[in-house]
Amino acid sequence: MDEFNSKVVVETLKQVLKILQDNSIKYRFLGSVVAAAINGRLHRDLGDLDMVVDSKGRDILYSQLKNLGYTQAGGMFSFARKYLSLDQITHPVLLDVGFFCGTLHPDGSFTIGGPRVGLNIEAYALEGTKYTLYGLEFVGIPARTAAAGIYASKTNPKRRKELVMLKEKGIEPFPNTYIHVHFFGVNIDWIYHFFVGILNTIGVIRVKMGLAFDPWR
Repeated sequence: MDEFNSKVVVETLKQVLKILQDNSIKYRFLGSVVAAAINGRLHRDLGDLDMVVDSKGRDILYSQLKNLGYTQAGGMFSFARKYLSLDQITHPVLLDVGFFCGTLHPDGSFTIGGPRVGLNIEAYALEGTKYTLYGLEFVGIPARTAAAGIYASKTNPKRRKELVMLKEKGIEPFPNTYIHVHFFGVNIDWIYHFFVGILNTIGVIRVKMGLAFDPWR
């Protein structure tokens, strides 16, 4: 088990899963850890673990991760933490952990914000799906939702292997229509896709300049 940074991935996943399971915190893993589980092994080094977490478990998750030596990331994450319910915490040895905090409803849908301003993800896109990676079982988003995220950022060089993997396994992305944004009674779903497009454009420019695709790297 020496594929890429598999040792630190396994150790981080083990520690985070223990906190989530011991405290019955509702969650879904997102992103590259799901892609790795679909693949059956790491396809590249992973920089972090991403997930959505029910806000009822937020404080205890913070507390126990802090006990492991995690600290909150600064920079743009200070803004995201305050206004977007998105957080990133870092560790000197283990992987970073990033998570959206909101309400994971009994029907499986997920809400960030409130009745006036907020974001909602439909239940089918977050249906709890069991995965196994290096013997560790966890709950993540459906493969087709993960595929939608990968295709949405396909200009990111790190997505190349993931795009090939999805094609080899015949996994088609869900139509990217399951994320809804509302602002004082007005649906503005387009704004989510607008900002994703901006981030992708910035990423392409950064890569041409010899920088990492993601501006927070």
